[in-house]
Amino acid sequence: MKKNKGITLVALVVTIVVLLILAGVSINLVLGDNGIIAKAKEAQRKSAEASQNDLIGMNELAQQLGEKINGSAGSGSGNGGAGGSGAGTKVPAEATAETAPYFPDNTFTKKEGTIDTGLVIKDASGNEYVWVVVPRTTAVYKTTGLGKTTFTDADYTSIENDLKEYTKTYRGSISYSDVYYPDDKNVGWFADATAYNNLKNSMLKSVYENGGFYVGRYEAGIDTTAGTNRTSNTDKNSNGKYTMPSTTPVSRADAYPYTWVTRTQAQNLASNVNSGTKTSSLMFGVQWDLVLAFMHNKGNIADSTLTSNSTTIGNYKNNLWTIKNANAKYSTDYGSTFTACPNPFKKDADSKILLTTGADSSFSVQNIYDIAGNVYEWTLEKTDRGSLPCAQRGGDFYDTGSGSPAAKRNNFYTFSTDYSIGFRVTLW
Repeated sequence: MKKNKGITLVALVVTIVVLLILAGVSINLVLGDNGIIAKAKEAQRKSAEASQNDLIGMNELAQQLGEKINGSAGSGSGNGGAGGSGAGTKVPAEATAETAPYFPDNTFTKKEGTIDTGLVIKDASGNEYVWVVVPRTTAVYKTTGLGKTTFTDADYTSIENDLKEYTKTYRGSISYSDVYYPDDKNVGWFADATAYNNLKNSMLKSVYENGGFYVGRYEAGIDTTAGTNRTSNTDKNSNGKYTMPSTTPVSRADAYPYTWVTRTQAQNLASNVNSGTKTSSLMFGVQWDLVLAFMHNKGNIADSTLTSNSTTIGNYKNNLWTIKNANAKYSTDYGSTFTACPNPFKKDADSKILLTTGADSSFSVQNIYDIAGNVYEWTLEKTDRGSLPCAQRGGDFYDTGSGSPAAKRNNFYTFSTDYSIGFRVTLW
C-alpha cells in the first residue's frame, strides 16, 4: 500500500505561527507609530509647512525686487499687492514663518514697532492699528493643520475651534459664542445668520492664512478738534430704531471715547472706516481672546493680570496712576465735560475718572492701549443670556481692575447705550 503524503500537525502549527509573526511585522510596518502611514502623514505635514515657508520667502523676494525696481519712487509694496508709501514702511520684511503682516492698501504706512513688540501701521489720516500675531503653527491649529488653500464649512468650524482651544485661558467656563442673533431695535444689523457667518468666515480665513489681524491701537474715539463728546444717544429714525451716528470714529490718541452707541451702531461705524482693500469690523469674541493671547505670549504679561486683576494696565477707579501726557483730557462727570489734564496728573485716591484715548503709556501692552479699563467695548459675540445678547469686554473706569479685568465678559440689550461702553475697530 502506498504511503500517504502530507504535512504533520506540528508542521502546520509551525507554519501558522510563522505566518502570524510575519503578519504582525507587516501590520506594524504599515500602521505602527513609525510605520509607513505615520511617516506619510508626517511627510505631508512637513510638506505643507515647507510650502507655506516657501510662499513667505517668495513674497519677501518679490518685495525686495519691487523696492530695487521702484527705489527712485521711494515706495514699498505690501504683502499680496497692498503697499505702503514712504521710508520705513516695509511691513512684509517683518514676516516670519508664523505670521505675515500686510498693508491694507498703499495709503497705509508703518509707524513703529515689530511683530514682537507690537507692529503699528497708520492710514493717511493718522488712524493707527497694531498687528496681532496668531502663529501659523501646528501647536495652534492642532486639528485643522497647516497649508489649506480651499475652505469648507467644516474647515471654518475646525479653525474656530482650534482658536478657541488656543485661547481657552481667556474664555474660562463661559458659554458665550460667535453666533448670529436677531436685532429689531437698530437699523443695519446683519440680515440673517448667513451674512453674519460670511463675515466671521472671512475673518477666520484671513487669520489662518496671514497669521494674525490688525486691531485699533486705541479705543474708537471722536477727534477733539473736529467733534464733540457724546453725552446721549439720539440717533433714531421715525420708527424709533437706532441709526448710525454721523460722526466718523478715529483710532488715534487723545480723542474722546466714542460712547453712547448700541452694539449695532458700533458695528456700522466700525465697518465704514477706511480699511483699504481689507474688511473693517468690531472684533468677534475669539479675536478679543486672541489679542489677550498675543499680549501674554509676546508681551510676557501674566495671564493673571489679564484674567484676574488688570489694575496696573488700565484706567480703573482703584488704579492710582500718574499721567504725564499734556494732550490728555479727563472727565469726572461720566463724559459730559472734559478738562485738559495737568502735567503731571496724579490720582491719589479711588475715584471715577474717564480719560481720552491712550492717555498714558502705562495703559499700553504691545502698543495696544486701554484693552483693560477706561470704557467697555462692544464685540460681535453672543452672550448666554437670551434677553441680553450683546457682549462687551474689558472693564471701565467705574470698575476695579479685579472686578472687571481685561478678559471680563458682560452682557446688555440690543438697545443698550451708556457712558461707559465704547468699541474698537479691527481690520483683516
